[in-house]
Amino acid sequence: MRPNAWPARNGNWIVSSRKKPSSTSACAPPIWPGLLKPPEEYASSTPGRPLSIYRNNLNKYLQVADIILNSEIWRDLTGAETRLPHALLFAGAAGVGKRELADALAARLLCEQPRQPHEPACGVCPSCLMWASSQHPDYRLLQPDAALEDDEAGDAATAGDSTDKKKASKQIRIQQVREVEEFFHISGHRGGARVCVIDPAEAMNPITANSLLKILEEPSVSFYFIMISHRWRRLLPTLLSRSRRVMFGRPPDEQSQRWLAERQLAEHAKWLPFFGYAPLEVADAARTGRLKALESVVADLLKPQEALAQANRWENLVKADGALSMEELVNTVQKWLFDLGQCAVAATPRYFPQQNKTLDAIAARLSLPVLIQAQQQVFQLRAWSNHPLNPRLFLEDLCVRAFRPLGL
Repeated sequence: MRPNAWPARNGNWIVSSRKKPSSTSACAPPIWPGLLKPPEEYASSTPGRPLSIYRNNLNKYLQVADIILNSEIWRDLTGAETRLPHALLFAGAAGVGKRELADALAARLLCEQPRQPHEPACGVCPSCLMWASSQHPDYRLLQPDAALEDDEAGDAATAGDSTDKKKASKQIRIQQVREVEEFFHISGHRGGARVCVIDPAEAMNPITANSLLKILEEPSVSFYFIMISHRWRRLLPTLLSRSRRVMFGRPPDEQSQRWLAERQLAEHAKWLPFFGYAPLEVADAARTGRLKALESVVADLLKPQEALAQANRWENLVKADGALSMEELVNTVQKWLFDLGQCAVAATPRYFPQQNKTLDAIAARLSLPVLIQAQQQVFQLRAWSNHPLNPRLFLEDLCVRAFRPLGL
């Protein structure tokens, strides 16, 4: 019996403060990753050797866990002489593979087969099979309820459920940590390691963090916490002092480009500078269709129109399904103005290096004080981008502040 915990498509057992969803599609076992099929499907299509094909696919799934982006960190954590602490903190920018490496490490810790140094999970033992089916009893994923909002919205739409629901919390609740504490004090189902991943750690408020601190102060044998944080400086000092911080830096350009190429996204490598050289952010933007919207915004910035007409075009982009958020739109304008300032002082653009010549031509007609004024005007709007009272008026104000000081 696992109160308030259920399997989800994007992880294993999810600890949530909300009740188990009524939709059967949100909790029907087993839940197979996109790369896998249930064993019976292999049996029907390939009689005689279904299990070997299934295991080969599972082994492939576990070994392509994006370790390539952080191979040095992986080698440090899985070396022969490495003894993992009971609490790890993966810190760094979003989209550099922290969660992916945490999942690969969790699978390795839960694997029941002896592993050589630097090897990932075997992919064939019963524990790996349960991990791949998102039903491992010795694993918990602690995250805000809002992280499940998209999946549950899709399930409700499929089931035709149109009932209004309370907006999910973006914080990890105290009740979720208490349920992890209960999980902490019971013995493992498989007799091996137990793992709890917290993503992101900064979603815990001080009360929740202090509740987790009580667990960290009493380390248990073969129990591992892996905390993921994009803004680790916001965490409580006491939480930082009781965990080993592992810093994730910018992946080398060659690794990022190779990672994108392996996922048929090589043509989107030009967006790496825009997303801070975070390849997973580029992949997510391509998957959701945001890159197409961003291309439209950049094209408008390079050939700006009259402010009201520009606001109308951008309003359609913001309203489109899966397109840009208002905050990301404002952020794009800020990056464009920053690169114009770079070109005005004969420096290299940071976010749009592919548009160097066009930016140079625009910056040549402008003075640096005018560019600074435009940047300051747009910066004042950033605080309101998450909740504008009137989106159309907000976008018109944005275009006026961004373009009119430049005389465009």
